[in-house]
Amino acid sequence: MTIIKEFQITALVTLFLALSFSQAQAQAGSSADTLRGEIRNAESGEPIPGATVLLEGINRGAAADNEGRFEFYNLQPGTYQIAVQAVGYVTLKQSIEHPHDGYLKLELRVVVFEVEDVIVTSSPVGRNIQYQPAQAYNIQQMQDRQASSIGEILDGEPGIAMRSFGPAPARPVIRGFDGDRLLVLENGERMGDLSNTAHDHSVVMDPLVPDRIEVVRGPASLLYGSSALGGVVNIITSDIPREWDSGSSGTAALEGATMNDALSGFGRYQYGGDNWAATGRLSYRGAGDLKTPEGRLPGTFIQNFDGAAGAGYRSENFNAGFSFSAIDHNYGLPEGIDDPDEEAEIKLDQQTLQGRAEWSGDRFFDRIELRLHGSRLFQQEIETGYEADGTADEDIELEFLQYAANATLTFRHKPVGFFDEGIIGVNSHIRGLEVGGDEIFTPGIDNRSLAFFTFHEIPLSSMARFQFGIRGETHSIETRPNIDFPDFDESRSSRALSGSVGLNLRPVPGLELGAQMARAHRFPILEELFADGVHFGAGVFERGNPDLKTETGHGSDLFIRWGNNRIRAELAGFYYRISDFVAFEPAGEVFVDDRDRTWDIFEYRAREAEMLGGEAQLSVSITNQLQVGATLDYVRGSRVDTNSPLPTMPPLRARFTTRYDAGSWWMGGSIRIVDEQTRVVAEELPTDGYMLIDLNTGIRFDANGSHRLSLRVDNLADTLYRDHLSRVDRTEFGSPMAGRNVRLSYRFTF
Repeated sequence: MTIIKEFQITALVTLFLALSFSQAQAQAGSSADTLRGEIRNAESGEPIPGATVLLEGINRGAAADNEGRFEFYNLQPGTYQIAVQAVGYVTLKQSIEHPHDGYLKLELRVVVFEVEDVIVTSSPVGRNIQYQPAQAYNIQQMQDRQASSIGEILDGEPGIAMRSFGPAPARPVIRGFDGDRLLVLENGERMGDLSNTAHDHSVVMDPLVPDRIEVVRGPASLLYGSSALGGVVNIITSDIPREWDSGSSGTAALEGATMNDALSGFGRYQYGGDNWAATGRLSYRGAGDLKTPEGRLPGTFIQNFDGAAGAGYRSENFNAGFSFSAIDHNYGLPEGIDDPDEEAEIKLDQQTLQGRAEWSGDRFFDRIELRLHGSRLFQQEIETGYEADGTADEDIELEFLQYAANATLTFRHKPVGFFDEGIIGVNSHIRGLEVGGDEIFTPGIDNRSLAFFTFHEIPLSSMARFQFGIRGETHSIETRPNIDFPDFDESRSSRALSGSVGLNLRPVPGLELGAQMARAHRFPILEELFADGVHFGAGVFERGNPDLKTETGHGSDLFIRWGNNRIRAELAGFYYRISDFVAFEPAGEVFVDDRDRTWDIFEYRAREAEMLGGEAQLSVSITNQLQVGATLDYVRGSRVDTNSPLPTMPPLRARFTTRYDAGSWWMGGSIRIVDEQTRVVAEELPTDGYMLIDLNTGIRFDANGSHRLSLRVDNLADTLYRDHLSRVDRTEFGSPMAGRNVRLSYRFTF
């Protein structure tokens, strides 16, 4: 890290800490303005450390210390609604008067089992009942990961790996499904980026922006259509205010990392009235080339500027809002490993307009929701060559201009007959893409799709529920000519039918079983059909196949979940069989361009494929402060005809975690063990197994946790390793994955 960078980080952290302590001192008012209390177990009388206390309506909270005590300073006299929560206990809500005579003594009752909150991505009717595995990650969990991309945040979670081509173009992989088989959403709608088309394209979202990320493992085409064959990652933001209190609120965050001399900052401010709210955010992320145990990996820098503004309105039966966001994203591609006189990078800018409206009432359709998402994306893949005299020659190898729009309208109905609440919906998606540059390898394209879907639940008993759904979708494409494809005029249309049936059982308290069988689909994308040329950013010659058909997958999922106030465990298994599975495979040929550069030729080929695997996870609360956990996942992808492997399958992985949270501070760590991957296709290099050790710690400067400082050390032993899903060529460079990294993060919430 340079001296200037060190000074910048030190100065900014010092400034934030000074503000923290000055605010803490300002809060130390007279005892008459202070509300004090304690939280105890209603049965045993023991204190409950770490319990959270929220004063609803004024957006103030506190965490109980080791003795179960909490305090609120500078509290105006009046009546307050207080909510108290702790893992394994029933939430307590009651009204209190302040000033209060003496300590406020609150007691929580133990529950045998407490289900997770609703994961809206997998539950369109808003229930916490699941039929396939799903997970959710809140803002604190994401901050603890301190990642530089959405893919890195989720990497290592059960069933989730990361495809990477450097730190910026890093995208999630679910159960071995990658690219266009995995749908990344923003607030339930397609994002409008190009990350699904190639490994050099990134998810256009800074990791400091989301408030929550939800993941559905397994087919989700019923609700989200083509590209959800393998699963869904839904990034939820607060750019459109949904819930708010009157007055000001917001957050500010600052992060630094040594691995690539990174510095990033984020700020959000929101002001709410009785019926309206407005919000705005800004973020910046800058980083140099990442360091590996063998030195710097050139072409892996990042520079992002991101901002958004939004507004919301609410009344008794109606709420709506809109937002506008823009990002300027510039990152390097590690193409220049073999030639230090060349650099490759991607420059892009995207503007997005989102809208939503929701009506609720007492009619048969008791909730109607409309979601809108429109975007413009301009992206360039640039190669820069340096002459002996230091002059630079910049060539735009590829250029994309894309306009995309999505709209989803859903109607939720009340229970009728033997049906419980259900959903009827319609979804539309349009996209126009123009392709230019010196190395054009596809024509442009126009996409249109229209779908109708329905989802229903049927209660079978107090312990069992059945779900079924169906989706019909039409899809059409028309090519756009360009300089290298001047006479290319192709069109095709397809129809597909998706469906699912599921069963959820809760036979005894604490035990839940879920099963689903689904038929899903995916339409071939532009590159798979019509590519014919060098894809500069990906570093290969791509050859498409216009005869490809729609992929059709039949899959089954099963999970068993058990828990009490101390232990939670889940075991999940899956099997999918996909006809006309499009594999991106080496052709065993090379192409030499007019500059005498050699490119390996890869072809898109249709196969009959199957995926088999599962995940296991365990979490144990040894005490109220100390938790340990373990996860294990495995996937095996094969061609049905030869039983040979599919390309780029994640290896067997295990992870062990521990965390101690004392309320005012916490510390923890993890050990990740990854097996070797030797089951590979021709010309795909195997990888060795490895073990990584990560540590993290942090402190909360005040009782309500509004000031948090956290420190994380990744790859503590500076292990030399390669991730099997990394697309970086390691022929000469060895194993260019990141070495030891120290991250410092500060977050202030008000």
